[in-house]
Amino acid sequence: MFAWKFYLVTFGCKVNQYETQSLREAWHALGGAECNAPAEADVVCVNSCAITAKGERDARNAVFRLRREAPHARLILTGCAARLFADYKPRPGAIWAAPDLLVPQEEKSRLLDGPWADLDGDRAPRPSADAATADATATALQAFPPFQISAFKRARPVLKVQDGCAHRCTYCIVPLTRGKPRSRPVDEIVAEARRLLQAGHAEIMVSGINLGQYGRDAQTGDFWSLLRALDAALAPEFAGTARLRISSLEPGQLDQQGLDALLACRMLCPHLHISLQHGSQRVLKRMGRGHYTPAMLENAVAALTRQWPVMGLGADIIAGFPGETEEDLRQLLELIERLPMSYAHVFPYSRRPGTAADRFDGQIAHSLKLERAARLREAVARKQQTFLAAQLKLPRMLVAADNPQAFAEPALAAPAGADEASMPNAAGKPKKNSIKGVNEYYAVCAIRLPAQGKKTGAGAGLLPARPVALAEKGLVVELIESE
Repeated sequence: MFAWKFYLVTFGCKVNQYETQSLREAWHALGGAECNAPAEADVVCVNSCAITAKGERDARNAVFRLRREAPHARLILTGCAARLFADYKPRPGAIWAAPDLLVPQEEKSRLLDGPWADLDGDRAPRPSADAATADATATALQAFPPFQISAFKRARPVLKVQDGCAHRCTYCIVPLTRGKPRSRPVDEIVAEARRLLQAGHAEIMVSGINLGQYGRDAQTGDFWSLLRALDAALAPEFAGTARLRISSLEPGQLDQQGLDALLACRMLCPHLHISLQHGSQRVLKRMGRGHYTPAMLENAVAALTRQWPVMGLGADIIAGFPGETEEDLRQLLELIERLPMSYAHVFPYSRRPGTAADRFDGQIAHSLKLERAARLREAVARKQQTFLAAQLKLPRMLVAADNPQAFAEPALAAPAGADEASMPNAAGKPKKNSIKGVNEYYAVCAIRLPAQGKKTGAGAGLLPARPVALAEKGLVVELIESE
């Protein structure tokens, strides 16, 4: 096969990041070489997201921009926005660009065989965003998509264990784009986690589209049995030098079985990210999420903090859902005040055609959605500062660095008193005297590089550190010297 170069662009969730890495490895194995600029590529692939209208718009803009930057490359659009792209109608006279190959999410794994197949035509058939058609297509692909990875471009890899969702939240388009739930076999998950840890990664993010639906499609147990199996298989070798983190859970999963599993796992970070969405039960019911209550989360956090006296707690929150009142917003703000929140991702509600909420009465003006989102972010920011101030008092933490190799390269360490703006890296370019990472509580850490010649014992793995100062949205930490 001729030598060819490819360029990958990824939007959206951690599962998309995982699938891009799988494509990267597959294309390398087929003789491709990844390049750093689209203009150098023979193939450009956009792995898109459609969770919000902005995500879909970003995909369209990327296609337009990349067509200009790489006019001779084979341009592929895949991911959740691909199906929506097919039905998008630009304004009359608008400047427009289309991909050479349109691969909807449910067919993305076919790209593992290479970027050159036309998938039934010079341009793939224009799939419909009709819900019945999407369901029929997704149902025809019942097996777990055959993505797998042995490395990751980032220091903290994603481990995909589940795909799809059958819940049908009234605002969410994911069931139309990713289909019904499918669960990965436990033995494949354990084997991949072991490969990643043996490759030197110190932290793995266990991820899926809806972890609460893991195991419902097969006799694989539920998510909690999977978590216990992962910990049992990996902890004897890796506990203390590597760890697991869970990407996202719902409050309803935090029952006694879930709490017992969380507290029993030796490799698990004391951190939860919760798909909360709102603090008003009335709004949750309109969202199609009446199967849990905010009180469930409060009770679970109270139980966990008895064993995890320090923990990170993040959440996804939607502002300005149709029919949301000031009273609903007040309930959400009060919930944020009561919880030991360390961060949150706040999104103004985004209308998605094909979802029930798009047809709801009580749609809220865009300006008001933005104003409410700003108020929520201010409340979360105050909680985050309280959390970080408490973190500053901890005597010790373990940090997973974004670039742990920097600590094993003495030539890159900053001499005492050096001007950080003038310090060169291996390529002779300016570099700062700190490396970004996260601690076990998911606080962002700026790790000070040690003075040249100073022993730290640092290398690959989890780095013992002490906090020394507050940063704008995190901590400044210094490594604990080896004895």
